[in-house]
Amino acid sequence: MTTIRTIFLTFFLILVTTIAQAASALYDLNNKAISLSSLKGHWVYINYWASWCQPCLEEIPELNGFYSRFKGKNVVVYGVNYDALPASKQQQLIRELGIQYPSLGGNPARALSLGDIRGVPVTFVFNPQGKLSKTLLGPQSVNSLKQAMDE
Repeated sequence: MTTIRTIFLTFFLILVTTIAQAASALYDLNNKAISLSSLKGHWVYINYWASWCQPCLEEIPELNGFYSRFKGKNVVVYGVNYDALPASKQQQLIRELGIQYPSLGGNPARALSLGDIRGVPVTFVFNPQGKLSKTLLGPQSVNSLKQAMDE
């Protein structure tokens, strides 16, 4: 009975640890984990977009400009495909659309406690302490993205 209890307890601890690790990470298009703790100290922008969304397409140059301007300055930007397309299709669209900032391979809404994402474009801004600071609805500009840090 002790052996069964030990096996069960070990299995349970492995399961809980695996679930906790999955909830504390984001994943890029290559399924490489990005730990949430590694993002502390940074402004984090999570932009949801879709290829059928004209305002999403129109804001790509602005997001590229913002990413280029603040890259390496405690600011990170991630794109998230709203349609959850397979990684190969997302990579193809990223090339075609000229997206220069990194993209996530899965929906981070659960890990970041964002709730249901009901429309695009939407950009979630997290402060350096890891707290949701702003939710920006609609297409953004370099200035509106910067302003989210300044307020």
